[in-house]
Amino acid sequence: MLSINTNLSSLIAQRSMKQSTNKLNQAIERMTTGAKINHAKDNAANYNIATNMTTKLGALQVAEDNALQGLEMINTTSETLSLIEDKLSRMRALSVQALNGTYGEKSLSAINSEAESLLNEITRLNDSATYNGIKLFNTGKKEVTNAGKELELNEQGFLQDVVKIDTSGMTKLSSVDPNTTLAVGEYSISTPEELIQLKEMSDAGLLERGSTFCLSANIDMSGVNDWTGIGKINAFRGVFNGNGYTILNLTGAQGLFAHVQRKTDSDRYSEIKNLRLENVRVNTTSSRAAALCGSASDTKFVNCSINGIVEGGDYAAGVLGSTGYADTSFCYFKGSVKGNNHVGGIVGFNNYSYSDHCFVEGSVQGITRVGGISGACGVRQSRCTAIVCGVSMVGGIVGSSNATYQELCFQGKVFGQEKVGGIVGEQYQFTNINSGSSGWIMEGYVEGNLETGIFIGTCPLDLTVSGQLYYYAKNISNLDIVGQALSVSIANEPLDLTVPCDYTLQIGSSGNNKTSTVSCTTYIDFGQLNNVLSSGIESTDSIVKIEELIKIAELKQVELGTVQNRLTSVLDEISTQYENLVSSRSTLQDADIAEVSSEYIRQQILQQASATLLATANQSASIALSLI
Repeated sequence: MLSINTNLSSLIAQRSMKQSTNKLNQAIERMTTGAKINHAKDNAANYNIATNMTTKLGALQVAEDNALQGLEMINTTSETLSLIEDKLSRMRALSVQALNGTYGEKSLSAINSEAESLLNEITRLNDSATYNGIKLFNTGKKEVTNAGKELELNEQGFLQDVVKIDTSGMTKLSSVDPNTTLAVGEYSISTPEELIQLKEMSDAGLLERGSTFCLSANIDMSGVNDWTGIGKINAFRGVFNGNGYTILNLTGAQGLFAHVQRKTDSDRYSEIKNLRLENVRVNTTSSRAAALCGSASDTKFVNCSINGIVEGGDYAAGVLGSTGYADTSFCYFKGSVKGNNHVGGIVGFNNYSYSDHCFVEGSVQGITRVGGISGACGVRQSRCTAIVCGVSMVGGIVGSSNATYQELCFQGKVFGQEKVGGIVGEQYQFTNINSGSSGWIMEGYVEGNLETGIFIGTCPLDLTVSGQLYYYAKNISNLDIVGQALSVSIANEPLDLTVPCDYTLQIGSSGNNKTSTVSCTTYIDFGQLNNVLSSGIESTDSIVKIEELIKIAELKQVELGTVQNRLTSVLDEISTQYENLVSSRSTLQDADIAEVSSEYIRQQILQQASATLLATANQSASIALSLI
């Protein structure tokens, strides 16, 4: 039968040709891509599985990079620590050598010099070791501030700005008769001769109470070698305004003032203010040696800035030896203070007085009641970065105190035998202490034998501390917050400012912390590092400290070694997972080229056959014409 309207043979050939062409194209795609699943339609289930595997493979590659970087960081830490261990071993050998007792002073000096050089290099490595911008052994400390810590010198060299006053309208002291009682008024001083005249008139009792003396220029006292202090015989009672100027090179057995008292009965306080003393030197065996004033009562010392050296007996200080109702505020001292008992960077003894917003740099050394700011009693909102040394009752801020104080900051070093504290050596009265809204900040070093604490060395009574306490544990080794007290109650848990080097290494491909992370710490507590040579390399104390540091380094190497082993194992595990996952994905996705090429040839033959038969089918309709 022939059908003219419908060529069924042609339709069959067309359908066969279309199918073979589609399969031929699919075979070509598989051979060119190497994958038998190129679209979800090829195999929906396996397409999803293969896609997930590809995602996991990418994560495993990143995990491998993470593990390698973590391993490199730990290797860097370990190798740097090995350098530190080598230098500690050399220091130990030097200490053993020095203990032999066969070396003279010069030889011991040479040994100590090498030991100090090694210590400096250890300190440098400890502070500077980094990997990819990350500090390894110590990332530093959290920054907190209080009123004391914010104290800094301004461009004028003072803690407060000085607005200079015009002295042109004042009477020059040199213009008055030095042998006649001076009338109450305002007088300017601009030369060494006028300053000497003021002292001599004071000694002679020729100064009326209540006058004001104001500097109008810097004064160099280089030519005066035995200064004895204004008010030595008759106390100075008035106002001395440095007016932002400087007295240089003052040298003698006393500071600028020997004694200052109440100005007048109606106007109580005398005042020394806005004065700089540069390169002042006070050297005496007597008590109440200080760069600015030996002793004072009913006086205010405000915004005075001093640089120099003070050596004296009891009540030695950088600013004021001893006080009675005489406050020091915004006073700065930089230099060296040495004395016996009641020794302070600002005041030796603050009797019924306070040092407020004061700042000390340099060193303070004494026997008992030695403090960076005050040897004894009140201090508020002050800062000290000095080295403070003594035997008993030694504090970074106050040696011994029966007062309360707020917002103090110590950033130096404290050394003593007993009753030693980073802030207060001994607190013996007023034991309900309020450290203030911003608290005490103890970022320095503390070392003592008995009754030694991070903040307070000792308190014979029940001690209560409110407010916040901050400390930098990196600098402190095995000390309690308070060395000894009848009982201790601290309102707020003291906060460690140390930022530990704790790291979480992401070594897995998932968010499961147990299986995908390795935790480690590179922090090393070398808290005693700066105190190793405090008693010389030849002391048994030094060798004990060195051996402790060596032990700390060895324990850290063991800890680092375990992390290195874990990371090496992690890398092996990742390689195994990666290989197996690649193989599994290949089974699902990769094309069998032999099979696909056979299919390609088969479909190519079928396509050609369909084309030939389609042509034949298209010719079959013309046979109908022969029947007409």
